[in-house]
Amino acid sequence: MRIRDIMSQNGAVKRLDAINIIAFASHIGREEALANQHRELDGTTAERIARLLEERRQGKPLAYITQKKEFFSEELYVDERVLIPRPETELLVEEGLRILGEKRERRRVLDMGTGSGAIGTVIAKKTLQEVLCIDISVEALRVARYNARRLNVSEKTQLLCSDLFEGLRETVKFDVIMANLPYVAVDEWDGLMEDVKRFEPETALLGGKEGTEIYERFIDKLPSRIAEGGHVLCEVGGQRQAGLIGAGLRARGFSVITRKDLSGIERVIVGKWTSSS
Repeated sequence: MRIRDIMSQNGAVKRLDAINIIAFASHIGREEALANQHRELDGTTAERIARLLEERRQGKPLAYITQKKEFFSEELYVDERVLIPRPETELLVEEGLRILGEKRERRRVLDMGTGSGAIGTVIAKKTLQEVLCIDISVEALRVARYNARRLNVSEKTQLLCSDLFEGLRETVKFDVIMANLPYVAVDEWDGLMEDVKRFEPETALLGGKEGTEIYERFIDKLPSRIAEGGHVLCEVGGQRQAGLIGAGLRARGFSVITRKDLSGIERVIVGKWTSSS
């Protein structure tokens, strides 16, 4: 069977998704698959493509099928153990790079709720700073470790399985803490896209009744974990959450600004700490 035959018979999956699946299953580049649609595929490859196309038709995210996702111009490995990195999270990385770029000396950086390691590994690669990546899931940390190797930052990243700060020594403080914690509220769950609800890890999405419960526990411990003049950056799900989490940070002595994503949604909260606040 030729690539063009598979394309002509496939009507349920978007053309670009189908090409990506064909390229992945055939171990060739997407451009090569597009340019050589006359290529004959062996039976095993054709069967694998058919199975993967059916998985996509059933709603399985393309990133889980091809086990890769581009994030901040880096190709990361992903599977069902971790959330698929979102373009919106690149704003969090941009803000982190801006803050870290203001000073060139060694900084203590924490990626809280690292998941696939997207934030921490990219920050380590772009800044050459050492980053501690924390997650409550051992399986997520295995994915993060693999991505650290892919990006050649294994020596710049440390991994710790912990429920927020619980696994850290009490005296450890950070200059920059970046957090992308679960923030989907219970009443928002039904409104999520079907492929998200069915395939992505629920525990990495749900943030409690209001979507802020995990962040509230996180913020409660921040004053003892942030260094003088340090910053905390939190990804949130819009104006309501930005207001609640921002208020929590202000109540603990942080000055707060918010950043909107390309859709105009309040997406990142930046808090700056001074012990005299």
